Amino acid sequence: MNEKKLVQNFKSYINVSPMNNGDKNGSIQELKPKLLNGELVVGAAHSVVMLAPLSERDRGRFGSLFVTNYKLSFIPIDSSSNDEYGQRNQLVGTFDVPLTGVGALWQTDGGPIRRRRLLPRSDVPSKLKGLQIVCKNMKVLTFNFANSPIGSGRKVAMALLHHAFPKRHDLLFAFEYREPYYPTLPSDLNMFQRPGDWKRELERCECPHWRITCINGTSDAFMLTAGETLIVPGSVLDYNLIEAARHFRSGRVPIWVWGRPEGAALLRSGELLPTEQSATAESVLLEQVRRSHPKLTPPRVLYVCGAGGAAGAAGAGGAGALPPLAALDAAYKKLADLCTPTTLAGFWTQDSQYYSFLESSRWLRHVASCLTFADEAANQLSQNVSVVLQEGDGVDYSAVVSCLTQLLLDEHYRTITGFQSLIQKEWIALGHPFCDRLGLPRPGTTKEETEKEPTAQVAPVFLLFLDCTWQLQRQFPAAFQFTETYLTTLWDCTHNHLFDTFLFNCPRDRELAVAKNFVQRPLWDWEEQFSEQDIALFYNPLFGQSTPSSRQTTGAATAARAARLQPCASVGGVELWSQCYERWLPPLDAPRAGHVQFVLQHAALRAQIQKLNEKLSSLSILSRHSNGSETTEAPDAPPTPTPTVTRFFPFSLRGTYEVSRNLDSMHVSLIDASQLLDSQSLLNAPD
Repeated sequence: MNEKKLVQNFKSYINVSPMNNGDKNGSIQELKPKLLNGELVVGAAHSVVMLAPLSERDRGRFGSLFVTNYKLSFIPIDSSSNDEYGQRNQLVGTFDVPLTGVGALWQTDGGPIRRRRLLPRSDVPSKLKGLQIVCKNMKVLTFNFANSPIGSGRKVAMALLHHAFPKRHDLLFAFEYREPYYPTLPSDLNMFQRPGDWKRELERCECPHWRITCINGTSDAFMLTAGETLIVPGSVLDYNLIEAARHFRSGRVPIWVWGRPEGAALLRSGELLPTEQSATAESVLLEQVRRSHPKLTPPRVLYVCGAGGAAGAAGAGGAGALPPLAALDAAYKKLADLCTPTTLAGFWTQDSQYYSFLESSRWLRHVASCLTFADEAANQLSQNVSVVLQEGDGVDYSAVVSCLTQLLLDEHYRTITGFQSLIQKEWIALGHPFCDRLGLPRPGTTKEETEKEPTAQVAPVFLLFLDCTWQLQRQFPAAFQFTETYLTTLWDCTHNHLFDTFLFNCPRDRELAVAKNFVQRPLWDWEEQFSEQDIALFYNPLFGQSTPSSRQTTGAATAARAARLQPCASVGGVELWSQCYERWLPPLDAPRAGHVQFVLQHAALRAQIQKLNEKLSSLSILSRHSNGSETTEAPDAPPTPTPTVTRFFPFSLRGTYEVSRNLDSMHVSLIDASQLLDSQSLLNAPD
């Protein structure tokens, strides 16, 4: 630790005389990264300057830069208590980036202005002056190697290009990490891995006219990208499913994902193939869906993307069909360019035309289109009409619209465990290709096969879903148990390849890996990464509070209608998700601003209300046992002060927050005691 503590978080070290007369040899100080079990250093550079965000060349931090088989890690020499985010990840440090979170590498001249894109197997100069890393969560890191030994910058760049963009799936660190895993998942979390899990869901929704089939787990499997268990109409035979699957893309026949006790069901399907019998096969299956309805009501087909897009647009209140994945990825890249300026001058230039750049990206239009389709599907289901979502291979936009529809209709999925169960059902069990969409190598392919195969379409489909969920959360602040901090953290953890939740294209790939001794480590064990204090920020203090409308409703049908969320799905009703996209821009991180400030204020009020309720209960007990005798009351404890944080807390570097102390007295009121038992016993156990 340096004897002279720096008051500011960043200080200029450019053009400063060498320290200890040895920084050219990288011997300023022996710095080492914190390594996990199985983690190895594969590249290092000392006397590196990490430039401050949006700075030119005048502000930065001296330290050492390491590349391991798991992460990129910068260790500053002058580390201090200011080098902490409000949220402290126990596996990834403040200046660490998991390798699968690296989006692009740029060669620079030592500053952030002049740069050239570096690609795998591209030529890297021996005298590399600077390196800029743009992460998939829009964080930008810029390093200067002017004071480093010659060639060390090139070693770091080569190590990053090799390990951050592997050619084989089994080269990811999750296959090397051998730390034992002892699951402490919530008991009400449904992983949708076994037939019994789907049976629980079918019983929860009270849908007796549908049946479970495990034909997809046999040699007659027809939907290779989905799990072994499917729910289909009770009147259809497995033989008919196998025959009909030949007429649907990827064998994606209409399958049940959610239903209402009144009879309406929500189904997902792939597009029809251009065969002579495809229309007939579809009509036969839709007839079976109609027969599964107690009132024999015909289902409504919504074409969310693809050949039937025009029809789907007309049926969804005039919203345009969702774009091809390539167009969605192009929209995201334009949004990323807006949210990742590299200099302060560039930031102010973009700020002057902010709304023009935002509109030209069309990202918010795609968000609004997803909400419109979900609202239309929810309207049909509320009227007791079954809905079939049809799209391409049935693994992308149909998952987005299906999840949003269930969030609008089912209160269970607005809880944290319910939301995680929803992701397990719609995205994991039904085979969203996370490897393809996140730019990871496909499981089971060799290096040669990867080079020969056409590049899979990368697209932020899951991010689109999280963005839409945040829009609903913003419009209905008391309807969801989780906060936007939870959603932002979930997006960050999507790129942490230590966990297997988003690491495969389908359940079949995961099963093959497990057969080769792969250790499954679900993301939903949040105690693996965060303390109870950090997890407390995932919980919405307004959730569960009764509203006038809910108090006045009576009866099951009326209560169901009251639980239905009716969002504003127009483009004018959606906003940019600032905490997720703009949190790394210091000029926007204003104090006493942002949604998180209100969350903390509400948490403080709820904790105070809980203390008052406990005091009333104790006074009531004392009055019954006192028999008229006088009792002395203890003086009231002062209320917990509301913490003051910045707009992007807990993702901003602001030193030691007061909130760290205050949350200890708040989070107990936000988390059920039953959910804390296992985590408390683990955290209190000796190492």
